[in-house]
Amino acid sequence: MTMRLRLILAAAPGRINHAYVTVRVCAAGSQSQCANIDHVLLDTDSTGLRLFRSVLTAAGVTLGGTTDAQGQPLEECVSFGSGQVWGPVASADVALAGEIAAALPVQVIDDTNTGAAPPPACGTGGTLINGVAALGANGLLGVGVFAQDCGAGCVNAGAPLPVYFGCTSAGACTAENVALAHQVSNPVALFASDNNGVIVDLPNLINANGDTSVHGQLIFGLGTQSDNALPVTGLNVLGTDARGEFTATYNGGATVLPAVIDSGTDSYAFSDPLIATCSSGAFIGYYCPTVAPLNRFAVNMGVGVNNAVSTVNFALADPSSFVAGAAAYADLGGGGGSSTFTWGMPFFYGRMVYVGIEQRTAGAYTGPFFAY
Repeated sequence: MTMRLRLILAAAPGRINHAYVTVRVCAAGSQSQCANIDHVLLDTDSTGLRLFRSVLTAAGVTLGGTTDAQGQPLEECVSFGSGQVWGPVASADVALAGEIAAALPVQVIDDTNTGAAPPPACGTGGTLINGVAALGANGLLGVGVFAQDCGAGCVNAGAPLPVYFGCTSAGACTAENVALAHQVSNPVALFASDNNGVIVDLPNLINANGDTSVHGQLIFGLGTQSDNALPVTGLNVLGTDARGEFTATYNGGATVLPAVIDSGTDSYAFSDPLIATCSSGAFIGYYCPTVAPLNRFAVNMGVGVNNAVSTVNFALADPSSFVAGAAAYADLGGGGGSSTFTWGMPFFYGRMVYVGIEQRTAGAYTGPFFAY
């Protein structure tokens, strides 16, 4: 039987459409220095497990850091939509609902300023996500379409990308290339089985104006067991490019946008200057349509051989109609300045979303892909 990890969306101040999992993490090779870390945000648009140092310390877990070819501590700066995270690469044994990723390269987000300071380009302009409150989670579980978080681009680039850094004892950090085996990695790709992807399964919301809690599951493997089979018909499989993106056109427009399916984004995030945005209250910057629900659609198109074309209808509501304190809203939109069309958490409600890992086969399909 397939292993399944529980997904929870529960009411918390300022935490909208956040799906959390609990991860068991141990110092590599240890049976005693272990802890269950809850409130780890599920993210289908990134790769790798990232946990705050303060959370690990409070749980009594110290993860051994990894070093580069010169014996220097290896640190990483990773960019997300809202900013960057900085901290050392470490090795951990990670368990997710009984599936084990041993000696997994993970990132320890250095919110305690224990290690080297980030280089100037990491977190410029106050964009460093440097604490649990800023992220809204104890960490991030990236189970996207890639096996490593940087891949070949960080292995032998003539000018190393500003992602991985070797840091001297004096705290001087220099960008460098890193072999795939030492990059922060998708834990699912390291499982002994059920290692070709995941299924995110969340129910429809009960209340149109928001639910205080939602319970679903993260299912490991695609077509590896009798209970994680891919549908025989009706499945839209969207291959992605080297950035993990397919394409979309919005509401009949001609502009082809890069697109992703991202459980770590709380809304349908795209740019439409014709839709009013909220100027006050808790939803400043989100869409506040003057006539709601506002019906819209986008056409998704896969890249490469998995080139399905799929029209998805969705609606946007005025957030002022949402129930105060609810955790999940189905019709939330935002991202007015975005050049990407992001199918965020509202897209997941009431459908099964499949994430196929690069170079892994699932039935007739080979990753990387998203499907629904």
